[in-house]
Amino acid sequence: MRTYSFLVIVFIFCSSKLKSQEHFLLPDSPAKCYLMKEGKFLRKGDSARKWYLVIKKDSQREYFNNGKDYIKYRIEFLDNCSYIATITAKTDGKYPLRIGDVITYKVVETDNQFLKVETVNYNKKEEIILEKIE
Repeated sequence: MRTYSFLVIVFIFCSSKLKSQEHFLLPDSPAKCYLMKEGKFLRKGDSARKWYLVIKKDSQREYFNNGKDYIKYRIEFLDNCSYIATITAKTDGKYPLRIGDVITYKVVETDNQFLKVETVNYNKKEEIILEKIE
């Protein structure tokens, strides 16, 4: 019986640790949304060869396929932590987004140079982790 109790406690502890990793360990309070205003970003788990994002003034570009293809956006900040991006050009015809599509970005949380960003496109929400590298 002791063995089962011990295993249950270990299981509960491990599952709660996994659940807690969904959030940054030491999030900035308040979030440093200004980090998203300009710079170069990598998506967590991807290399710069696979995908990266560059934001300058009122434009944003996503580069992929080793930098050969891109999607260009015109961006408009709604407040310090959110903005809308409208696709103005793209090089890859296979990519599902079309010119004129609008995506909403919102910085949810930051931890040093890492940003948790929520995107909304066609009522589909997605959360991504970006690392600011420049």
